[in-house]
Amino acid sequence: MLDDLNRYHTPSGFVNCAYSLYAGSYSNHNSASTNGKVFEFLVAEILLREQVIPFYFQARLNHVPNAEFDFVCFDPTRPVVLSCKVSLRERYKQADLEGMALKQVYRLAESHLITLSKEATGVKKKIKNGDVVGLTSCIRADQAEFDDFVERLVK
Repeated sequence: MLDDLNRYHTPSGFVNCAYSLYAGSYSNHNSASTNGKVFEFLVAEILLREQVIPFYFQARLNHVPNAEFDFVCFDPTRPVVLSCKVSLRERYKQADLEGMALKQVYRLAESHLITLSKEATGVKKKIKNGDVVGLTSCIRADQAEFDDFVERLVK
């Protein structure tokens, strides 16, 4: 199974395979915060493998108080931030608030919520309807939409 991780074909395939391997072997012994850290490290691994560099992990941005972003990707025209949540429930609201604070300072900033949760569909509808204004998008890391997103980041 670990060999599959070294020759993955898509970012979503890597995340799906690696997180499944972790969940099947270790997650019963770990807390939700550990599961979240593993997910963050998988996203970091994808950014490295796909050469979306430089990026900053657990970063704070000037003039955006009380917000620590999981990832800030370098873009010469605007910050592109990624918030990673294994499950959503009400947790998307934190990313939304951080995104609103970000966009108050950096008007062209993008704030993307990366998740493994099936609840992403509901958050996408809220973004589309304008009920969630701080998030640019909500993306399932184990679906093809993540592959498209990473490809866009590479460019």
